Amino acid sequence: MSEQDTLQPLRIAALIAAHDEADQIGGVLRGLAPYRLHRILVVDDGSMDGTGALARQEGAEVLRLDPGQGGGKGQALRAGLAQLRADDFEFYLFLDADGQHDPADLQGFLAYLALHPQADFLIGSRYLDRDRIPPRRWRTNALGTWTLGRIAGVRWEDSQSGFRLIRKKVLDRLDLKATGFAIEMEIAMKAADWRLAWAHIPIRAIYHGGGSHFRGVLDTWRIAKFSLRC
Repeated sequence: MSEQDTLQPLRIAALIAAHDEADQIGGVLRGLAPYRLHRILVVDDGSMDGTGALARQEGAEVLRLDPGQGGGKGQALRAGLAQLRADDFEFYLFLDADGQHDPADLQGFLAYLALHPQADFLIGSRYLDRDRIPPRRWRTNALGTWTLGRIAGVRWEDSQSGFRLIRKKVLDRLDLKATGFAIEMEIAMKAADWRLAWAHIPIRAIYHGGGSHFRGVLDTWRIAKFSLRC
């Protein structure tokens, strides 16, 4: 019996928003395969490079959004949540499609849950791997994390991390409105209104030559502005 078998009696549905990630999506999905998740849904947000077809080849379900629909990552995740909501499972798993998260780090989430089964909201934290994070990205992330954490009354280490495990009954109660990258902070800010069991799970910080769709200071400002309204 593998270590994954002993640590994961949970039913987990992975939700991955992807836009033009043909170079990375296969590796992300292959990295999740050993965990035998309940479902893996890739929301193909208008990709023009065959991202959706490659995801299907790796065995994932694919929900295609047409190019030009707008809304970015927020709309993609909300569409995926709507498709998964009627199913019966315990946790949503979120991770990015751009290869900047190592799916093997899911092991740390599962190990934590094995010891703390009451946990509701687990956020992957790159805090201990900060030397690998470009300085400008680290500064904007740290500022946004500190500011919004003070407002929400929750201590966050890495508020912009896209690697999360969230209990389904928590997330299904949220009325989400955000577009773009603000949705991740909207989820955290709205969930902070409840007495949840939060945890930070150390994950690797991975930055590769392909870059990210995240636009540093501009997107951090938009996230903060939206989160203060949500």
